[in-house]
Amino acid sequence: EQRFGLELDIDRFMIVAGSDFNMGAMESKGVNIFNTKYVLANPETATDVDFANIEAVVGHEYFHNWTGNRVTCRDWFQLSLKEGLTVFRDQEFSAAMSGGDENEAARATKRIEDVRVLRQMQFAEDAGPMAHPVRPDSYVEINNFYTMTVYEKGSEVVRMYQTLFGRDGFRNGMDLYFKRHDGQAVTCDDFRHAMADANGRDLAQFERWYSQAGTPRISVTTSYDEGTRCYSMTLTQGYAHGAPAARATQKGPLHIPFAIGLIGPDGADLPLRLEGDASAQGTTRVLELTEMQQTFTFADVMVKPLPSLLRNFSAPVIVDYDYGNDELAFLLAHDSDPFNRWEAGQRLATRELLALAGRAAAGQPLDVTDALVDAFRRVLTDESLSPSFRELALMLPSETYLAEQMTESDPAAVHAARQFVRKQLATALKREWLTAYERNVTPGKYEPTPEAAGHRGLKNLALSYLPELDDSAQAVSLATAQYEAANNMTDRSAALSALLNAQAATGNDVASKALEDFYVRFEKEPLVIDKWFALQATQRGTAQRPAIETVRALMGHPAFNIKNPNRVRSLIFSFCAANPAQFHAADGSGYAFWADQVIALAALNPQVAARLARNLELWRRFTPALRDAMRAALERVASEAKSRDVREIVEKALA
Repeated sequence: EQRFGLELDIDRFMIVAGSDFNMGAMESKGVNIFNTKYVLANPETATDVDFANIEAVVGHEYFHNWTGNRVTCRDWFQLSLKEGLTVFRDQEFSAAMSGGDENEAARATKRIEDVRVLRQMQFAEDAGPMAHPVRPDSYVEINNFYTMTVYEKGSEVVRMYQTLFGRDGFRNGMDLYFKRHDGQAVTCDDFRHAMADANGRDLAQFERWYSQAGTPRISVTTSYDEGTRCYSMTLTQGYAHGAPAARATQKGPLHIPFAIGLIGPDGADLPLRLEGDASAQGTTRVLELTEMQQTFTFADVMVKPLPSLLRNFSAPVIVDYDYGNDELAFLLAHDSDPFNRWEAGQRLATRELLALAGRAAAGQPLDVTDALVDAFRRVLTDESLSPSFRELALMLPSETYLAEQMTESDPAAVHAARQFVRKQLATALKREWLTAYERNVTPGKYEPTPEAAGHRGLKNLALSYLPELDDSAQAVSLATAQYEAANNMTDRSAALSALLNAQAATGNDVASKALEDFYVRFEKEPLVIDKWFALQATQRGTAQRPAIETVRALMGHPAFNIKNPNRVRSLIFSFCAANPAQFHAADGSGYAFWADQVIALAALNPQVAARLARNLELWRRFTPALRDAMRAALERVASEAKSRDVREIVEKALA
């Protein structure tokens, strides 16, 4: 309300919540309709993530009063006008509520969380057969266009206006937008015109962000002239791999705000003066890339710098720059931009994990470099960094994200590599993990504050590594004690997850007692039982009992109901989308299970079925044996599923 001057125009903000709602929430003006997942919480039943999500979703729907209801969409193609803008507003709200207006690290933590989701899910959408622009120009079934592109990439497009014009300029554009259009049904172009007119800028080229599909790719080359003290940076834009439908929309260069910094050998930011400027203008500069290739030259650069590229993820693009491992470690240690500190660590880990995945696929021995272990040790022991930032920096890239970086996705090789690295990090840093666990205990009454949540997050991340040790007895002891003493769902569910991991790693039955207790304790709490199902669906299983056997057995559990969307998401979606190594089993059992469930759901709940159907849309990117099994499953669904929503997905995937 303070940030944008927009208050609700009715006396009460009213919500009705149901447990059988397909969506998260809906902004109908008189009374919002919510899924219970995004309303109901208390410390015993909801995690820190649940509390944060509830705050964000309530904020999102409240903000829709102005960006969605009072100014609404002229037609369905303009859906991102309200959704992209409102996602941006809820992201900014959550960052502020976590202390981000006063604390750059808190703001960066929220930014990192949002970008992780964008990269793993929206970039994958851009690379597949369902790729479409932020403002689609056609659709078969509108339910299938409530997508990551419309919402999350749409939010990034809105954020770029703020990056270009600053907070004040963005607010001026918002004010003009409402002055012109309050009470109207308008278009994405109307919003763009308001931003342009309020800031005296020509944004005609910026329109391509709305009409071109695919993920832009920026190649960066640099050179330093010691004699003239000039540093040149050449940016070349293109697109990442994408489907033919996406490539057909790519008509010309985008207007890309590309924020950069230059870092000296001492780790300090250098002042930035572009050639032609009278004086240096700060230590972060937003370069505006508007051509296919542009060179920017900085003057008075007294030492050869290391570039810090795309600070704060200033545009939804992929950056190609040939950093050395030592350079990435340096950025992780010294970059003043918190997002890029995290990014450097992720690049370092991704590079190592992909190399190890290649070795695993070839049956070669694996080892972990000292550089990665040392980088993790520095972050883990750096008490000047917030616990929430350290938690994010110490999370390895997900198996799904790593597989998407491969020319041919090999989930088994990725899983082997990632598990090997987790084991090596657990072993080499055992003492440091235990210290982090002890120092981040939050005694006393549970408080869902960002600070306390950060401590719990780092503590529970440390706990998650310890079951990887050859001798996991200490991990089992810690997890059991934490489970029994927990006064909140965050700690209880993390302890149960650690016990399930220890059970998978050792084959010893160390989790069944806690698993049974969890169910009995929360049998009357549907949202908690959803967690119980999800925890089991995402465990890595054993040779004796692969995860799919557990999932099939749980489908016969009295608490499972395929007609309840939350229950379906907790069990079926968790296995198919969040357990890649088990889902992509070499025998094809995961795909057969997927096809069974899509066909069954198509007759019961076409929207949920269509969401599940998208799980195989990138099938062409996998190794040949998996590819053939996926195609067979898709063809079966195409012939048997009685739903237009589902058929659109699978027919585009097979085309």
